[in-house]
Amino acid sequence: MNILQITKKFPWPVKDGEVIGIFNLTKGFADLGHHVTVLSLNTNKHYFPLDKLPAEVAKLAKFEAVDINTDIKAVDAFLNLFTDKSYNIERFYLKAFEQKIAETLDKGNFDLILLEGIYLMRYIDVIRKHTKAKVALRPHNVEFVIWERLHETEKKPFKKWYLGLLAKRIKHFELSHINLADVLVPVSATDMNIFMKYGCTLPNMPLPIGYVFDIPPEISDTEENAVAFIGGMDWMPNREGIDWFIEKVWPQVTAQIPNAKFYLAGRNFPAEIKSHNVKGLVVVGEVDNAQEFILSKAVSIVPLFAGSGMRVKIVEAMALGRAIVSTTVGAESLAYTDGLDILIADDATKFANAIIKVLQEKNVRSALGKNAQKLVSEKYDNRKISAALLQFCKPELS
Repeated sequence: MNILQITKKFPWPVKDGEVIGIFNLTKGFADLGHHVTVLSLNTNKHYFPLDKLPAEVAKLAKFEAVDINTDIKAVDAFLNLFTDKSYNIERFYLKAFEQKIAETLDKGNFDLILLEGIYLMRYIDVIRKHTKAKVALRPHNVEFVIWERLHETEKKPFKKWYLGLLAKRIKHFELSHINLADVLVPVSATDMNIFMKYGCTLPNMPLPIGYVFDIPPEISDTEENAVAFIGGMDWMPNREGIDWFIEKVWPQVTAQIPNAKFYLAGRNFPAEIKSHNVKGLVVVGEVDNAQEFILSKAVSIVPLFAGSGMRVKIVEAMALGRAIVSTTVGAESLAYTDGLDILIADDATKFANAIIKVLQEKNVRSALGKNAQKLVSEKYDNRKISAALLQFCKPELS
């Protein structure tokens, strides 16, 4: 098959969940012998120069990109209030990218167009104009659910109103565009059920993000009383979850285990997090190797109360044999068994007690890690998932 994969951020380096989900499909398709073109918006926040792409990555597909500045601009955001458009979506629209899509479609004879997320549906008209190929939409989450949850939990009146407006507008865009694709392949049955509830009529098949089983890096030792979180702090659900954890959960952990350390890694940390004067908190920032970071700590946490889709970092930590403590929302869409391959807790005391338990009881920690590895090997093999996606789309092709 000749596949065009269109993305809203360049899929390298592989450092966040969205990029992992995109890149793993690219690799999966290439490993199965298909021809892949990846056309990306190259955002200023996640910019990567194409000439720096490693040779082993460049050979997987034909990579092309168009630069875009997606920074939130006060004037644009204000003027957007007087329209009926979603500012979230409009920040990722660029006329030059639309033209690039048209040129790419005119030059290539594609069998399948894979849109990596609802934001790319902003370009559906130009896609339909320049190709008769089938279009598969791969939502990484249900966007409006994230914004509705953020709106529900916000306390400040003006911010709550604005989040409500953003949620309403992106919901309208998402639901009015979802049926304009030909097939829908979300990352979870949870997301698929939401789309069906709100009127999706497309042929559909939920498929999780796959995991590429590489040889894990070797580390000299795992820090026993160490708790780890890795994730971008420019994603609001991560930020709110970490604020809750630092304020409500972590003091309970250090009260029981005074020498415990909480290592916080990821991109785009705001100054106020860096300046936190909290016992045992170590703000690492961006790390060169996420696997090494995860392996070097005894337990990984996912304290999320908003979000949708699938948290890829949980799957990565599971594959590496780490014990994980998560909220229900954090582990949403995973095929887990609470108490067997992960511990789930939704209030601060239960979350703290779960962390204390896995730090203090090495046998529990080991059993959780081994069962988590087994789950990933059975449910999340990347090549199998890539093949299943194409097999599902194939009957729909012209």
